[in-house]
Amino acid sequence: MPDIALRLERDVLVLDGGLGTMLQREGIPAGECGEHLNLLDSELVTEIHRRYVRAGAQCVTTNSFGATRHKLSSYGLEDQAADINRAAVECVRAAGAQHILADIGPCGLVIEPLGPATFDEAYQNYYEQAEVLASAGPDAILIETMTDIADARCALLAARAACDLPVMVSCTFNESGRMDLSGTDPETAAAILEACGAAAVGMNCGLGPESLLPFVRRMTRATRLPVIIQPNAGIPALDASGNTVFPGTADEAAEHAVLFREAGASLIGTCCGSTPAFTAAIYAMVGGSEAVARPKKDMPADSSLVVTLASPRAVEHIGADARVRVIGERINPTGKPDLTAELEAGTMSLVCQLAAAQEEAGAHLLDVNVGAPCADEAAVLPQAISSLVGLSPCPLVLDTTDPVALEAALRRYPGRALINSVNGDPASYASVFPLAQRYGAAVLALALDETGIPAHVEGRLDIVERIRAAARAAGLTDSDLVFDMLTMTAATDLTAPDVTIRGVRALRRQGLHTVLGVSNVSHGLPERPLLNASFASLAVEAGLSAAIVNPNNTLMMEALGASVYLDDDAEFERHVERWHATLDSVLQGAEAASQASAEAVAPSAEDLQDPLTAATTALRKGILRGDTDAMPAAIDAVVSAGLPAGRVVDEVLTTTLQDLGAAFERGEAFLPQMMIAARAMKAAVAHIKSLIPTLEGAPVRGTVVFCTVKGDIHSIGKDICIALLESQGLRVVDLGVDVSAEAVVEAAHDAGADAVCLSGLMTTSLPAMAGTVEAVKNSLAGYREESGKAVLVGGAVVSKQWADAHGARYADNAPGCVKAVLELLER
Repeated sequence: MPDIALRLERDVLVLDGGLGTMLQREGIPAGECGEHLNLLDSELVTEIHRRYVRAGAQCVTTNSFGATRHKLSSYGLEDQAADINRAAVECVRAAGAQHILADIGPCGLVIEPLGPATFDEAYQNYYEQAEVLASAGPDAILIETMTDIADARCALLAARAACDLPVMVSCTFNESGRMDLSGTDPETAAAILEACGAAAVGMNCGLGPESLLPFVRRMTRATRLPVIIQPNAGIPALDASGNTVFPGTADEAAEHAVLFREAGASLIGTCCGSTPAFTAAIYAMVGGSEAVARPKKDMPADSSLVVTLASPRAVEHIGADARVRVIGERINPTGKPDLTAELEAGTMSLVCQLAAAQEEAGAHLLDVNVGAPCADEAAVLPQAISSLVGLSPCPLVLDTTDPVALEAALRRYPGRALINSVNGDPASYASVFPLAQRYGAAVLALALDETGIPAHVEGRLDIVERIRAAARAAGLTDSDLVFDMLTMTAATDLTAPDVTIRGVRALRRQGLHTVLGVSNVSHGLPERPLLNASFASLAVEAGLSAAIVNPNNTLMMEALGASVYLDDDAEFERHVERWHATLDSVLQGAEAASQASAEAVAPSAEDLQDPLTAATTALRKGILRGDTDAMPAAIDAVVSAGLPAGRVVDEVLTTTLQDLGAAFERGEAFLPQMMIAARAMKAAVAHIKSLIPTLEGAPVRGTVVFCTVKGDIHSIGKDICIALLESQGLRVVDLGVDVSAEAVVEAAHDAGADAVCLSGLMTTSLPAMAGTVEAVKNSLAGYREESGKAVLVGGAVVSKQWADAHGARYADNAPGCVKAVLELLER
């Protein structure tokens, strides 16, 4: 049998379809642990796999989707995790599959900052499962149905550490082309997962084939890896009897399989609602065919490589076009006593403010340096990352020389970071390159070594070559490196800037990418803004790829934006002469060409506002940044400016969250931003209560009972809704997951609840949800028709049609849930 790794880019491989769908058809009741059947009824599981093999599936996934220790603990089966996973592989082997894909689904732990779980807790669950699955001898690991890029990346890193099998990762995207929890698009997901060593990337579940086709096309253009596609059999709906059905057909699956192949996908199957008939139809159309050749990636015309960096919500490609990428330098405690004090206290208010200001000013990436003298970098740097992930889409540059802090930060950051920095000293790169390779990061390399900074271009280029060789030996490539040719001050050596510039140009001619901290060139000289801007222009003309600067410096940003690479040597030399003329003019005391200050910031709109408007604007911005630490002072400023504390909630806090909810509805904001704003809201409300003692004992706006229904153990949607509801002053009774109808009725009665909210993410839990709606309406008088109270339902598998059919109200997302509850209370 051919090695699957050899076939991934060469052949189209047909994957199987819905396993849960087939188990339901065999009468397995909702709420039962399907993975336990690997031990209880292995022949049934094997027979389902066998039907897919007979239909043409070349790759068959094991029945281990929910078999992490944490997921199994919901059924009291955590001690049988190893046996269940090994048996899952054996069932597929017994079915005669060509290739066994050991299946891993979300472990059920939501990683911070979106949830309470640590990276290490989730990592351990995935590592343990992957290790056991690999010991049973599958061909590859398939991680699938991931809705949070942090979770997908964590699972990938764990699986690669646990075994040497190919590890594929498939994510789930909503109709806007974003992963529900992290707001990640297909291009960004591919960049992050490819950097972390995935053997293939793709998408499954969530949507039907027609909806996923444009997302597949986007992903195949963004990655060099094989692409997986496994759509649902359409979007579930209700039949005349009120049963949930998937409307897609085998013929539609086959037609789209051809389109998926043409788009560049090479692993093609189906997901929920599909059967072996779908697989047979797909195999008839694309089985046995070769994968369509496609460009390795979109590449710039004048360069052989691109250095890709990514946050969970955006990608930056250094070298993909003529733009110089601006790295904001302001998150650095050097010379900033207020920031130093905050970092040493472990608070992130100024970090968030500096990030937001730099992003607004045009920064593409943010350098994060938390090296205050008394700060514990290993604790503070990950904390800063958690604060910034939900706030800014700018990829982060991790600026530390502490390898312990660096690894802690790389584990926490759910993107592809740039490490700042290493140098040519083997002691420097020996500790960093393995971390970069393991966690999928790029590295900024300084052209110096243990002997110092060479005075000549050739010496710096020699160091660059040694660093490149060491990087290759560590498993990195030139696409993982950006080189700093080191800006030296002209005050002590007028030729020093020339060495830097010519080093940049030499690397550009080799197709390598460079970065400079520009402002050091003018250290100790007059007219620093003029010199810095002039030098930045020359560096861009030499071929500079990125600049570490203060993006709030308008003159510098204009210089970087207005300059372009000059390929013509004669023209470039004329610009070098112009730089020397500017430098000579400054040194001779001539009138400066510009009066702007390198640290000057144009007056903000807030400076021109009246005190109350400025204070409320600052409070709103703090909420949107998720700046919980700044809330007491921001509230006090608003009250001092004249707005009574009792009016702040309605006139500032609520309207801010409503505006953010509207942005979410338009696809301009995402769940991480909603979560951090909700946390800041809670901190703000708590401080307002301390200002108005009567509010501490005041009645809450209303009471909501919330749970995930029986047979479903997903909690993230529920948790997000609860956070937003509590931020609006509502009391929420959280019953948890897998909750029976009887428990919901009892809790709603005891709490005097104004609303009951039910969440469900699995089609198998819809009968339980329907039963719970009926039980609440029949048992509690206030919930009967036109009685004022209501049951609200929501979740990935729920629709308004379904809700209407069962006499419930519907919310399609967390802001919609808050809006529906508040409207209910108003009535």
